[in-house]
Amino acid sequence: MFKNYIKLAFKVLAQRPFFTFISLFGISFTLMILIVLTAFLETELGAHQPLTQKDRLVFMNRVIMKQMTRDTIWQVDTTLEAGAPKYDSTFTLGEERQSWYSASTATYSFLDRYMRDIPGVEAYSFYSPDFSYDLFANGNKLSFKAIYADASFWAVYDFQFLAGRPFRADDVTAQAQVVVLTRKAARDYFGTDQGVIGKHLEMDGRQLEVIGLIGQPANSKYFVSAEAYLPLTLCPPAVLADTGFQGPFEAVFMGASPIARESIQQAIASRAANIPLPNPEEYNYLELMTATFAGRYAYGIFPVKDSPSDALRTFLLIGGGLLLLFILLPTLNLINLNVSRIMERSAEIGVRKAFGAHSGSILAQLVFENIVLTFIGGLIGLLLALGLLYLVNDAQVMGDTQLQFNARVFAWSVLICLLFGIISGLLPAWRMSQLHIANAIKQNPS
Repeated sequence: MFKNYIKLAFKVLAQRPFFTFISLFGISFTLMILIVLTAFLETELGAHQPLTQKDRLVFMNRVIMKQMTRDTIWQVDTTLEAGAPKYDSTFTLGEERQSWYSASTATYSFLDRYMRDIPGVEAYSFYSPDFSYDLFANGNKLSFKAIYADASFWAVYDFQFLAGRPFRADDVTAQAQVVVLTRKAARDYFGTDQGVIGKHLEMDGRQLEVIGLIGQPANSKYFVSAEAYLPLTLCPPAVLADTGFQGPFEAVFMGASPIARESIQQAIASRAANIPLPNPEEYNYLELMTATFAGRYAYGIFPVKDSPSDALRTFLLIGGGLLLLFILLPTLNLINLNVSRIMERSAEIGVRKAFGAHSGSILAQLVFENIVLTFIGGLIGLLLALGLLYLVNDAQVMGDTQLQFNARVFAWSVLICLLFGIISGLLPAWRMSQLHIANAIKQNPS
């Protein structure tokens, strides 16, 4: 029976080439976009170097100082004493409100004083991702983003070293004139990424020795993506000497497990409540914004109220809604096409029922035909997606990061194909399978 279903399905599809083409185009195009989008999200949000431990990380990247005041409400009560009015006025405090605020990343001095020895933290790093420099090589002007970091930066973020080594704690302490480059930066500056260890690069008036070569993270991970990585003690002295609260540095903390993140965030919030503000007349409230990786990523897209958790909810709501809409539209289109296709076969269905065919077997056959159609469209969509992924990777849209078509993406693609086939074919097939024999034949007497 299964073999007959397959033969009949291909025969039906061949008899209606225009319908088949329209259906295959809708399915394959939708699947292509979904597969590429899934590969992109898996690359962006998956556990890849240098963020294989992302589920254990807590980011502290904003110091928020506010002036909070309470509204003073004047209330007047009127009473009568001996026939004469008497007024009694009182003042009450209303809701607390924000007069003004300032939000920025932190100074190294602030992090060094207040953000060490957080309970539950296994490793942490202070670093600044906000510097960029213009370089000149072979007559070309290059713009390099630079990250100044401590030695534990390499323990929290597990970059893949293609050659050489990271700078160590003694390099940071000794203000060693060293730099770690990405492979792309080495190619741009030296013209090659081979044999660059030990060579020197001139940046910010310094002759820096290249001691390490790494792959480049995706540009979307801007907080760890750069062309050059240097010891933080090479940071401009005025920046390091700043004793205020707000500057170009941020912190990342790694807990023992994903469960530890909440306690780390609570410990940071508790510590913020006990940090004395330098000028209470100007700012009397301090808040340290913490975020998980997902919250940090979403906040970079939707900076909602200085709240990464709200940003993440917005990201999931909008992303989920768009994804549902993108899937629903072609599904509804397929349902309409299937209704027209199946209605044309009403006479065939009526004759089969007249000869004793059960409604369940007719329903199964019609749904099976649609599943075959969607799997053919899915196969075309997979091939188109592979081609598009190749073009995206070849153009290095995401730097050295390559979008991968992996087993998870393939499994989701197969599931989506199956859902397309069942949902878009089940309703019209069920309606036709329930038709009375005489009505089915009358609808298409030919």
